[in-house]
Amino acid sequence: MSTPPETDGRNAVAQEAKPYHKGNVPALLMAAAERVLQTENVEDVSARRLCREVGVTSANFYNHYPSLDYLLLEIAAKYFEGRTRERRRLLKRRLPREEAMIVAAQSMVEFGIRHPQILRLTFGQIRDPSINPNFVRASDEGFRILVQIVQGEDVYTPDDLELAHRRCQPTYGFMAFMYGVAYLLTREVIANPEGTRAARRRFVEDLTRSVIRGV
Repeated sequence: MSTPPETDGRNAVAQEAKPYHKGNVPALLMAAAERVLQTENVEDVSARRLCREVGVTSANFYNHYPSLDYLLLEIAAKYFEGRTRERRRLLKRRLPREEAMIVAAQSMVEFGIRHPQILRLTFGQIRDPSINPNFVRASDEGFRILVQIVQGEDVYTPDDLELAHRRCQPTYGFMAFMYGVAYLLTREVIANPEGTRAARRRFVEDLTRSVIRGV
């Protein structure tokens, strides 16, 4: 009776290891970064750590992404696109302006509660977002739809920011308000005494009405 050959620990690991597929590495690196961002901070993400989790050498990271900031912006772009789809659906509902702005503000806050580190990435965490064209396109489109919600017309001109700053002041102000409220509630700088989602949404609604009507 023959017996199977003995295997040492290294052979066992080799047998269990997933096959290396070059085409999967960019997606695996992004997924690993998203996992870190869901439970830790932006500062805890590093190219070396992501490569270790995926099972490739650190140098391999730069075969797929020019920099860590580029990858983080790619993640932010993906979430921007999701929020833009939500805003398009909101626009199609043709709610009164005030009600639509309340829904937009509540959506921003709930996004921040679910994804606090992604919220940081989408608003200024990376010093030079222009390094990632996907992020620039996604953020421009998201803002363009927000302009239509707030101002009722498509007047955003990303290729002429001086003109955009003049035309879209109400939306810039409202975006700053939404981000500020989301950031403060996410960091629990503003408390939620009842501790419920419903109470948080009522609070955001009241704040938004105050801003729209002039404090």
